[in-house]
Amino acid sequence: MTVTQLLSSVGDFYVYIIAAALALARMTGLMVIMPVFTRLGLTGLLRGGVALALTLPLVPMMVATLADADPTVATTAFLLMKEFAVGIVLGLVLGVPFWAAEAAGDILDLQRGATAGMLIDPSMAQQTSITGTLFAIVMLALFFAAGGLGLVLGAVYDSYGLWPPLRVTPVFSAEAADLLIGLLDRVLVMAMTLVFPLIVSFLLSDLVLAALARAAPHFNIFALSLGIKSLVFCLVLVLYAAFLVFYMGEDLAVLREAGTRLRAVSPD
Repeated sequence: MTVTQLLSSVGDFYVYIIAAALALARMTGLMVIMPVFTRLGLTGLLRGGVALALTLPLVPMMVATLADADPTVATTAFLLMKEFAVGIVLGLVLGVPFWAAEAAGDILDLQRGATAGMLIDPSMAQQTSITGTLFAIVMLALFFAAGGLGLVLGAVYDSYGLWPPLRVTPVFSAEAADLLIGLLDRVLVMAMTLVFPLIVSFLLSDLVLAALARAAPHFNIFALSLGIKSLVFCLVLVLYAAFLVFYMGEDLAVLREAGTRLRAVSPD
């Protein structure tokens, strides 16, 4: 093989490197923020390997797209940042059910005074509640059992029709900010819906404790309430567990609406 042939082969391989980088940028943005991947502890080289495996089907499409264009180095760098931003938006839209489940657990632990028992989330380097971690893990189990990974990958692959990889601007629609902020409202509504019976049971226990405080003022009601609320939590959660899992499954159906939400965020 001559030097010219070697350089020619390297040049052909360079196109595949750029194509893989563009495909990886969007998937990496998704994996950085979506709880499906952050909760599993995918970091560093492991996350890169999983992202590469999930984006391999996109590389031929990227190569064909790059064959019709010749972006400069500056344009390619901007496209990589744009693809990463699109991946983050995908993660925000697709991560709503998981954040709702974790928020539901956080609300319960706050109501029963169990915020002192916090766990360290290694993926986010921050504290998280015990019940929030439990609900998040249950939601992840339901997600994988129901084949949710296929829905996520389908949404990512379909997003290339909304955000072509070589399209520079505009990246998002004018209403994108309002729609993404509205996801916070959706998370809170879903969280409160999941744990409403448990919150009602805490309210009833507070009323009983208030009546007990008036009848027996010498009791330390605050110290007593922590144990009573934890007992009520354990009893009601056992009775409500089957319904809770069902409602979590219903929340996962939001992933089927991801295409509609993404079209609202896209510039077209």
